Amino acid sequence: MLRTYLVTLLRSTSLIILLVLAALSVVFWLFGGTLAIEGVRPFADASLRAYVIIGVFVFYFLVTFLRHLLARRANARLINSMLANDELVSMGSDFSSGEIEIIRERFEKTLKTLRDNPVDGRRKRDFIYDMPWYIIIGPPGTGKTTILRNSGLNFPLAVDGDPALQGIGGTRNCDWWISDEAVLIDTAGRYTTQDINAGIDAAAWNGFLDLLKQHRRRRPINGVLLAFSIADVMLASDAERQKQAETLRQRLRELHRTFGMRLPVYMLFTKCDLIAGFEEFFDETQEEEREQIWGMTFTRDDEQMTFGRQFESGFTDLVARLERRLPLKLSAERSNSRRCRIYQFPHEFGSMATTLRGFVTDVFRINRYEAQPLLRGVYFTSGTQEGTPFDRLLGAMGRSFSLAPSQQMPMSGQGKAFFIRKLLTDIIFAEQNLVGRNTKLERRLATARYGAYAALIVFTIGLSAFWLYGLGTSLAQIKQTNDTTDALRDRLAAANQSRSLNTILPALDTASALRDSVSGSFGWFGQIFGIDARPQLASAADVTYDNVLGEYLLPTVTKRLQTQVQLLSSSGDNNNLLLRDQLETYLMLTTGQNFAKPKVEQEFAKQNDAVFALDPADHSRMDAHMEQLVGLLPKRIQPDQGTVEDARERLSRVPPAQDIYRRMVTDADRRYQLTPISIVNVLGTSVLRADTAGLGGSSVVPGFYTKDGFYNFFLPRLPEYIRNSTGTDWVLGNNAISNDAYNKVAQQIVAAYVKDYIAAWRSAIGQVRVIDFDSLSRAQMVLQELSNPQSPLTALLNEVRENTELPLPAVKEGGAADEAASQAAAKVGGPAGLVTAVAGEATDAMAKTAISTAFGNAPWPGTTIGDAFRPLNSLVDPQNPLGSLNQVQQLFGDMLGTVASVTSAPDPSAAAYDFISQRAKSPINDSFSKLGAEAATKPEPVRSMVGFVSKRTLDQLMRQSYAYINGRWQQEVVPVCNNILTDRYPFALDSQQEVSLQDFSDFFKPSGIIDKFFSDYLTPFVSVRGRQLTELAGQGGGLGLSKDSLAQFARAQTIRDAFFGAGGTTPQAKFTVEPFFLDPKALKSSFILDDAQLDYRHGPVRGQDFTWPSKLDSSTATLRINLLDGTSQTLERTGNWAIFRMLSNSGLANVKGQDQFVFSIAKDKVQASFRLKAGSVTNPFNLDLYSSFRCPAAL
Repeated sequence: MLRTYLVTLLRSTSLIILLVLAALSVVFWLFGGTLAIEGVRPFADASLRAYVIIGVFVFYFLVTFLRHLLARRANARLINSMLANDELVSMGSDFSSGEIEIIRERFEKTLKTLRDNPVDGRRKRDFIYDMPWYIIIGPPGTGKTTILRNSGLNFPLAVDGDPALQGIGGTRNCDWWISDEAVLIDTAGRYTTQDINAGIDAAAWNGFLDLLKQHRRRRPINGVLLAFSIADVMLASDAERQKQAETLRQRLRELHRTFGMRLPVYMLFTKCDLIAGFEEFFDETQEEEREQIWGMTFTRDDEQMTFGRQFESGFTDLVARLERRLPLKLSAERSNSRRCRIYQFPHEFGSMATTLRGFVTDVFRINRYEAQPLLRGVYFTSGTQEGTPFDRLLGAMGRSFSLAPSQQMPMSGQGKAFFIRKLLTDIIFAEQNLVGRNTKLERRLATARYGAYAALIVFTIGLSAFWLYGLGTSLAQIKQTNDTTDALRDRLAAANQSRSLNTILPALDTASALRDSVSGSFGWFGQIFGIDARPQLASAADVTYDNVLGEYLLPTVTKRLQTQVQLLSSSGDNNNLLLRDQLETYLMLTTGQNFAKPKVEQEFAKQNDAVFALDPADHSRMDAHMEQLVGLLPKRIQPDQGTVEDARERLSRVPPAQDIYRRMVTDADRRYQLTPISIVNVLGTSVLRADTAGLGGSSVVPGFYTKDGFYNFFLPRLPEYIRNSTGTDWVLGNNAISNDAYNKVAQQIVAAYVKDYIAAWRSAIGQVRVIDFDSLSRAQMVLQELSNPQSPLTALLNEVRENTELPLPAVKEGGAADEAASQAAAKVGGPAGLVTAVAGEATDAMAKTAISTAFGNAPWPGTTIGDAFRPLNSLVDPQNPLGSLNQVQQLFGDMLGTVASVTSAPDPSAAAYDFISQRAKSPINDSFSKLGAEAATKPEPVRSMVGFVSKRTLDQLMRQSYAYINGRWQQEVVPVCNNILTDRYPFALDSQQEVSLQDFSDFFKPSGIIDKFFSDYLTPFVSVRGRQLTELAGQGGGLGLSKDSLAQFARAQTIRDAFFGAGGTTPQAKFTVEPFFLDPKALKSSFILDDAQLDYRHGPVRGQDFTWPSKLDSSTATLRINLLDGTSQTLERTGNWAIFRMLSNSGLANVKGQDQFVFSIAKDKVQASFRLKAGSVTNPFNLDLYSSFRCPAAL
């Protein structure tokens, strides 16, 4: 493939293009660097010009190679399909098996050669696929193969002298004639006639056409050569000619239908040598003349409306030309018989005009329903001179005179070709592009092509726009950079006048803005085209920004730190820990010694917070600058020796213990990262939780205050911290302090540590709470978990005991200490005994002596810590079973049994009520009371946890009990109450309906509805003091009865006592009525209750006793006043409650105590009054008692 591709590059066209590209490349290489646009030379870089030149050549070679590859692949697909087609490879039955095998091998060998190699054509086509293809159709024996064999064309793939791939004898299927200018396919005559095996021949014909269409979609063929023997036309009858014409027309129709395009058709009348006189007339014709075209070419007429007239004029012109040559031919011929045939030939040829025109017209007849082939011309040829000529004129004359027909001598078959070569090369091959195209395919290809053009245009425009945009952006970037650089100079000059973080911040911002403005790029694409100035600007901007940080920000920060060191050195405060920290940071920034990035970052942040605390925007910008500066450190600058020496002298004094202790606290967390103990993790997902939202404490114990921190950090490292803080490290470099001073500092640190250790654990466990629960099921879950020996409370107490019992390392028998404890304790020693405080080989007495020397009179630190938590630790101490947590857990188990029995009962509310009511009667021996008594003996926070669980569980039982009682109330009392009392008198004073006395008795009488409910359900929970009802509050509180509900029960009891004081089952009221006042203007006053009447006429006052209710079916109460003028005023009411209605309407009011009332009546301001004396203070005449009574919807 590469060989054939290189061959194509050596063609003249390719060489010219390469030479042009080379010349342009040389010009671009020499002068491209001088190309400038607005002062910018994008191709000044020689490497960039080289890339562009290489890219152009690579693009050219890539395009040409791709075209060559695609053409080769298309050619290979076509050849492979031909090889796979049995109809194209196989022969007919006329050949022997040996001949068939030889022909097959020759066919396959030649096609494989065409598949892998180009045809060396003069039209610069590489492969058979690219050459024009023509198909020759016609009936068998028309001389199609003879025309091609004698055409004089060059067939470079001819094998053994045979230019066709197949074609021994007659053409069974098709011959492939591959010249250096075109491919001519000589189809079998049976494809045209289809008169023997019509189905097989038609299928083979259509399959052959489909093969061409599949692999040459744009132009399957470039034209059709329609060959027909002139003898077959002239000697056939009219019917035969019409049938032949229709057959040819059908084949043309199939071609158009299959290929979907209009094909140019060339009508060839072959075997013209059979016309009488042809051989004699053209016998002396030279080869050049024999290659000429004998025929007529029609003008382009898409409608094909004029080819008939053009045929007539063209044929007449041909005959005239023959006649013009006749005298010369006759004069040159000496044989009379030959002269006669020469003379006869033009006339014989001219006599065929009508017949030939009719035949051509039949073949190319115009039909508005069919596509019309493009007939390009009619031509006459002769391939070889064989057979017997025919003489239509002499034959017609002999028949008219009844003469015997003349006998023509057969021709010798000399094999001269007449009028073929230039017909093919100058007419047919020259019009190879005249063929139409597959319109559907062309539309798709045009769409793709125009899309590609559009994409190329868009890409070109986009690339140009990108280049221009990049160029403009770069120019603007350069100008902006120059302006920013000028602004930076001005701000640096201003910062030089007064160096501070405030004054240098604008300069730092400008330097950062300069760097940011040139950051980023157009990527490799922009760099290749040299349109991006930012990469070059960015490197310079980065250096500028780093220089500003190093020359302005670093000295300013260092100067501030130096000032702080000086202030601390001269200050009266003993904050040596801070001084040492600041001095250490100062030395890191100036000398770079022992540089610690986190420490420097912390100092930078501190200074930033101090200066820009009130300006978040400036703070954020300065923080970014400081972060950038840290990345450039360490750097060496000259420290101020006076400041360093003063600080070291101050630090060489005895430091306060608190400073050392604070440093140990900080390092334990940040430097050594001791593992803290989270109470949340200890508890896990249990019923205990750490109240992390609470204030004033933490649920996390720092690792410094754990067992690990005590034995493995505090004790071993305490001497080291004391030494470092008293001048024995790189910061100070002084001598150690005295033994007495050392021990004093150590004892102070230990005291502070013990205090904070105890506080940390108390704070942590003080955050622990029992989760709240609002149902008995949740209470059951809490109790079940707390009653478990492996409860989270036990885990918490074990964790506390593990980290607060810190004994002296154990001493082995014989005086040898435990190895692990000895190693930890041996590190505790100081200069005067702390080093040997707990030596591994020391006896117990010796160890105590060493500790005493180290800590003075102070006890062992672990002892003080253990004593603080001894009450809690004893709860999980295996050596203290009596005071352990087991009793509490057992009581939790008992309480769990109670709750479980309630929740598993058919009616949990009823079961809860039974338990609560029974407990209310006997509250001493139940699990709640026992648990409360046991909790009182426990330390906090266990006491609070146990009390909380007990109270919340009892609360849930109370809630269930209340739900049960309230349900009974709503089911047993409320419906009855609403039915008999609501909106009825006397409970609704304005109502016309009255409560019947029986209903009133059933509801309010002793052991009645409401009295019985109170006795059955509420008595254990309510305290009765006179008429005052209050709820009893036990350990878990009361049931939650509302005050209004209790007030209504109190009113119900008052009503009961007022109407049923004698203990009866019916209401009864006895009272006395006597005159109280009568106006002198009145004649008399009367009070009448049923059949009893009391009149008063200004005489002595006498009272009269009355009883309610009346024995009559209906009671009547009347109050009347009679005036002196004979008029009167009467107030009368009827019904069971008539007396109460009358009293209510007559202004009943108390006059003395709760048992005497006055009621009156008036007429024209003349008034009469009576006094009513009840039989008891508790009487039914307090009318407000009824109107205020209601049955509450809920208790």
